[in-house]
Amino acid sequence: MNQYNISSIKNNAIRILFIIMILIVIGLYMTKLKSGLVTGILISNSTFTIATINNQKIQCIVYFQERSGRLGNRMFMVASAYGLARLHFCHLYLTPETITEMQSVFIFDLSPLLISITTFNSIVHNPSISMTKKSRSITCQYVPELTRPNAIAPGDIFELKHYWQSYLHFTKYNDDIRQRIFSATQSILQKVSNLFVDIYKLKLHSKPKFSLDNHQLFKKQLAQSNWTTWIGVHVRRSDFVALQFSSSDEYLFFAIEYYIKRYPNAHFIVASDDKRYCRKLFHNRANFFLTPESFSMGEDLIALSLCEHSIVTGGTFGWWTAYLTNGHVIHDKVYPSGCERREYYYPPWFMIPGNVRAQKYSNYTL
Repeated sequence: MNQYNISSIKNNAIRILFIIMILIVIGLYMTKLKSGLVTGILISNSTFTIATINNQKIQCIVYFQERSGRLGNRMFMVASAYGLARLHFCHLYLTPETITEMQSVFIFDLSPLLISITTFNSIVHNPSISMTKKSRSITCQYVPELTRPNAIAPGDIFELKHYWQSYLHFTKYNDDIRQRIFSATQSILQKVSNLFVDIYKLKLHSKPKFSLDNHQLFKKQLAQSNWTTWIGVHVRRSDFVALQFSSSDEYLFFAIEYYIKRYPNAHFIVASDDKRYCRKLFHNRANFFLTPESFSMGEDLIALSLCEHSIVTGGTFGWWTAYLTNGHVIHDKVYPSGCERREYYYPPWFMIPGNVRAQKYSNYTL
């Protein structure tokens, strides 16, 4: 056997040994993966970056953790995070506290985007998964660059901070937000339906039977009534009086008269953080009904959202009652949204600069 043959045999043996070692390593890794010892793996090339956790492929994540403000503020955060996650094919993470708060009022169906706290922590705290953490802190402004392709790229973990209050971050998914996410639970509908039933009993001496299968069906049944057109009125006062953001009585009666002239059968559901004030203000109006003292903030919101049209004073809570109602909206221009431009906060069917736009998709102003 010559020297060339001996060298060739040695090279082949080395190759075979190297292949056996690779197979052993792969076998050990797969055994650990099946046993749950390996929770994540990062797969990367020039076109994608995916973390796989418990057979769930995570390309990128959008989330927020801050719990500033109250219900309306967090609804804006949820909707903005959802809009960006949908747009960039990312998963969505919300804290257990936020999920609990939202599910106390809404169906809150975020499937299949939502990931659990276990999955989120497995990615964030696993040194073998080197996804890139990014964040953006804003107050109300619309960030158009975030709607561009790869603004939140594969491998990114993007955090929303502070107050995201521009509807333009989620306007593409309005139907999802109204019908699946911020749609009332059956238990909330049951409680709120009693308010409307009591009014029908008082006015018509009848007890209608509402189907409580879902929010949209109940809303449709109310709208089909020939007896009345329901107008939701939100009056925020408690903290706004000192800030001089509270709406005047003149504004409220101006908006009310607009609807009365437009709808002779208009009846008004009023929710407020100052029910005593509203009870005194509207005490001589037979077509006004305040939500009960026993109603929570979420129940007030759902009661107003079931109406056909809206009168709104200021603040994010009132904004969401009008957005979920999805009818005509009169919004008091005295409230400063804090946005760089008004259209970042107010949809065109809320208002235009210097005037109150009273009708959706119309140039008619009061």
